[in-house]
Amino acid sequence: MRELLALWGAKDRGDQISRIEADLANHGLVTSPSFRKVTLDSTVRLVVGSADTDEPPTTDAGPIAAVADEVDSDGDPIGLTVGNLPSALGGLSSVAPNASFEEAITKMLLNDFSQLAVLNGPRTLRGAITWQSIAHARHADPNAKLSDAIDSDAVDVRYDKELIDVLPALQRNGFVFVRDQENTVAGIVTTADVVHVYGEMAMPFFQLGELDRSLRRVIARNSDLEQVSGICGRKIQSFDELSMGEYQRVLGDPAVWTALGWPLDRVTFIERLNSIRQIRNDVMHFNPDPPPVGTIDKLRKLNSLLRQYGDLS
Repeated sequence: MRELLALWGAKDRGDQISRIEADLANHGLVTSPSFRKVTLDSTVRLVVGSADTDEPPTTDAGPIAAVADEVDSDGDPIGLTVGNLPSALGGLSSVAPNASFEEAITKMLLNDFSQLAVLNGPRTLRGAITWQSIAHARHADPNAKLSDAIDSDAVDVRYDKELIDVLPALQRNGFVFVRDQENTVAGIVTTADVVHVYGEMAMPFFQLGELDRSLRRVIARNSDLEQVSGICGRKIQSFDELSMGEYQRVLGDPAVWTALGWPLDRVTFIERLNSIRQIRNDVMHFNPDPPPVGTIDKLRKLNSLLRQYGDLS
């Protein structure tokens, strides 16, 4: 994925994603799996798609179903998919239905797993072995076999399924197995994985929310609406209307900056605000990729500075 995006000079799937899809489509190509619906560390293949038929593109492994993205009326992806989580297509530890309890328990202990897939070949899921199912089977019959402990209600979903639609199954079972574009059981997603990815997404929102409030308060204390309207080039009825770009323009105004009385360099501060504005655009457009390394730290440090100097203005 990173190599593919680099061909367009991109590091993530932000505002370049529509251009990349259009360029590929112009050459009759799609990616398998869909590059919108996997992580940046996933491997995708370029395959030939046909614009003149409803038949899915094919590879040596057979047809690739449902490669096209589900999109809304603006052409944007509906939301996070299961495949956007790193573990979804990250490989799977499993046992065969005729395995022993010792084999299953050893694999679970060595890898700190709470469950294992039970497979008859890469595409045939028989169910799952969990610590709970082992306890139930052995409590009912001390001589039980592993097959007696298989939970056949284990859920499997495609990698391109919307994550929000999988949450009820995750809440109920604690995990779901994931099938890739060739119907292979290729990974597992747990509630812990979902908590982690939503935590990664939520933290920038919290930091940006604090930043927005701090910048608005600083501007409101040191300028009036008429002055701000003149700088922004539009009539401002309330400081709540200001965008991140307008915070940048207002605080970049020499008169406003002088009124702050901060012993800081205006140009350097505005450069940092500009980089934060770009971060905000990615976050508010729900870029499915995690923020670049250092993003959260950059937001925290600016918030810390504003807490320190905001009371001086």
